[in-house]
Amino acid sequence: MTNKINGAVNAGEFLTGNMDFFTVATVVPCYPTNVTTPVVDLLGYQTYVNTGVWTNVTVIDGTGAPVTYTSLAGAGGFGYLDAFYKQLNLNNLIAAFSQRANPVAVSVNTLSGDIPGTSTDLNFYTNTLFFAYYGLWNNLGTPSHIMGSAYTTDKTAYVVKFATEHNLLWTAGTVDNFATGSATDGSNAKGYLFLDALNGVIAYDLQSSDRFLNASSQSSITAINSPYATTNTAAPYVTTWNSSDATKCNTLAGQGYYLGVAGL
Repeated sequence: MTNKINGAVNAGEFLTGNMDFFTVATVVPCYPTNVTTPVVDLLGYQTYVNTGVWTNVTVIDGTGAPVTYTSLAGAGGFGYLDAFYKQLNLNNLIAAFSQRANPVAVSVNTLSGDIPGTSTDLNFYTNTLFFAYYGLWNNLGTPSHIMGSAYTTDKTAYVVKFATEHNLLWTAGTVDNFATGSATDGSNAKGYLFLDALNGVIAYDLQSSDRFLNASSQSSITAINSPYATTNTAAPYVTTWNSSDATKCNTLAGQGYYLGVAGL
């Protein structure tokens, strides 16, 4: 009789015990929408050009649910371009992480509204203790705020978790991304090389409800020369991933040896 020890595991599918887990919290819109087709390549594009009438597009998102996009850039989460740039931002985030340590698992959640278990609005600028509970700090040596001053209430944070077998590859080194005056020591307060690599990379904003334009701690430009201005028939708003500026920080990261606390 054969004893089944490892379940349905094939050769080469074992993970090691030397794993690192990262949590990234950002107001840059990123989500597994699976929307990757430029507008000009959609089956209904010619109809849209000739009549101005949008043809609904249904895509199975990263959760396995079918989502129908009822406009090119509409409010309410059903604009095609909103979904396109969420997926593009997530792809770029994963690509930045994969420069040094390929992830073996990625998960995405959103965080908005009240602090869990309370009736207090979640403020991405001042709720330092809430984010510190999850190992997430800002770029200040003595944290007085978390993200930029524009990111207070009524914002959504996208929480992305990475698991990698290549431990220490994103924490070793002496790059000080957080202006604390000392080298990295494995804590977010003193910097991760991952954030240093991500800092300054272009981030695409939502098309129908931008969260960077006219914000007091961020600026935004229209990507006139971007290829997406042509392939998506409308120029996207762009900014950058920012983890190192005292007033424009829009991304936090924490590293640990567990998947993390439920809720983040």
